[in-house]
Amino acid sequence: MSSIPENMKAVILSEGGAKPQVANIPVPQPGAGEVLVKMHASPINPSDLAFLEGGYGIEKKYPAVPGFEGSGTVVAAGKGVLPKLWMGKKVACAASPIYDGCWAEYMVTKAGMCVPLSKNISLDQASMMFVNPMTALAFFDIYKKLPNPTKKHRGIINTAGASALGRMVIKFGQKQGIPVISVVRREEQVEILKADGAEYIVDSSDPNFETNLKKLAHQLNATVIFDAVGGEMVQMLLDAAPKGSNLFIYGRLSADACEISPGDLIFTGNQIRGFWLTCWLHSKSFLQSIMNTRKIQSLLGKELGTTIHQKFSIEQISEALEIYQNNMSKGKVLIQF
Repeated sequence: MSSIPENMKAVILSEGGAKPQVANIPVPQPGAGEVLVKMHASPINPSDLAFLEGGYGIEKKYPAVPGFEGSGTVVAAGKGVLPKLWMGKKVACAASPIYDGCWAEYMVTKAGMCVPLSKNISLDQASMMFVNPMTALAFFDIYKKLPNPTKKHRGIINTAGASALGRMVIKFGQKQGIPVISVVRREEQVEILKADGAEYIVDSSDPNFETNLKKLAHQLNATVIFDAVGGEMVQMLLDAAPKGSNLFIYGRLSADACEISPGDLIFTGNQIRGFWLTCWLHSKSFLQSIMNTRKIQSLLGKELGTTIHQKFSIEQISEALEIYQNNMSKGKVLIQF
């Protein structure tokens, strides 16, 4: 413990919607079942932006340190078998819902929210191992478990298709032979996905967007829909979808409320649900969670690898947030410590 300083640099959010600031705060100490991680890197995700605005499902006591996922080395362990096992290991880690997050030089979290890394996984890639890769895995788990009474092969529609997650969904679909229709916002994003080998892309800025989406959705029987946008996009997706579709809303890139025609639920058999990764993870047993993290590590260099756009120091948090918000389709922005 002698090499661990008393204080550390951290990003501090005084309240939802406030501008994040960098401050020196005490290094936290791990309790029973917990570990202290010397952080290496943490990405900026849409969920982080929602938390900064005060609109995320997890509420923390302010002032709070943001950041939901990252990577680093366990440098101190509280009481318990698992914390002792992780001591000294490089890990991918997720922030505890009740403690400060990953945007700091050190973070305390539950030992069960850390995954020791195999030797072939870099700490940069490991910092992005939880949110997007696990969400992509969850989408295909949901797809496979949804009833399919007609036994027809089904496709998937995914919005925010040029995002890091959207590109993972495409690669996962290609590997499993499941057609993925990617909805993007600009023509340049169409070209990005074509270069990645994507086959089915529709541009919401195209005047014929709704017609093109409906034609492709029926052609591919795309009855499983994952939407990160919300707002008016929800009605467009329902209008395009074949009867009996399941739409999962997992993001709110649009600030507008979702308005839908009741007939799209009454007469079509369509269903709308929310998806929150936290709930999906809690539905899995410890053994299933271990198997999922092993699968993700094996795929990080392939289907689930993430392009890194730029890296910033913690002192550059304002610039990092601006770059990420204006260039989401170019890759992830990492904060390094």
